Amino acid sequence: MGGRAAIEAIQSIEFDLHITDPKFEVDGTYFAARPGKMRIDVNAGGEHVFTEAFDGQKGWQWEGKGSAQKAATETATAALRHGVELPGKLFGLHELKARGHRIELDGRERIDGISYYVLRLTLNDGYCTTLYVDPKTWLITRRRDVRPLHVDVDPTPMTIEQHNSDFRTVAGVQLAFASSETDLQSGKVLESAVVRSVKINPPLAPSIFEGL
Repeated sequence: MGGRAAIEAIQSIEFDLHITDPKFEVDGTYFAARPGKMRIDVNAGGEHVFTEAFDGQKGWQWEGKGSAQKAATETATAALRHGVELPGKLFGLHELKARGHRIELDGRERIDGISYYVLRLTLNDGYCTTLYVDPKTWLITRRRDVRPLHVDVDPTPMTIEQHNSDFRTVAGVQLAFASSETDLQSGKVLESAVVRSVKINPPLAPSIFEGL
């Protein structure tokens, strides 16, 4: 991704996103900061319609009406936490062990003609996922796990493959500017996202992860 020094120099990050689902399209701003906090604001038609965040201990969400926010469910909180812990936003593979996670090399697997290195990652809460490293670029371009796409919308788990592409170097680190999530059983594309811009180390007040 760019090396230990470049990765660890990222203390906070901001992604401007365009997200496409089969039934709708929205814009999003995703914030993340060490030691492991995140927030995403979702806009539709230029209007702020949804926010969810993880403050390092608990998750919460706001559903677009009034000023009241509610605590996220335990499963939704876990999903938010997993998203910020996984490599590709703030942390590199070399940091996972010190954060209490376990990663193991599990041989090779050929997908679409590429013989990927397979990494089995188990986070410290027991969540398991599989990362696929492209042997030509040494980038994680695929991830597979069993989970719901949006747990509070539909809690039904499915085998999802996330495919990352359009890697660009920002502040010495290679980041994916495009991703898609596919139901492996049906082949249906569940969601795709395009990164419009990235800000490295923007000044983020701790309070943005705690409430509106």
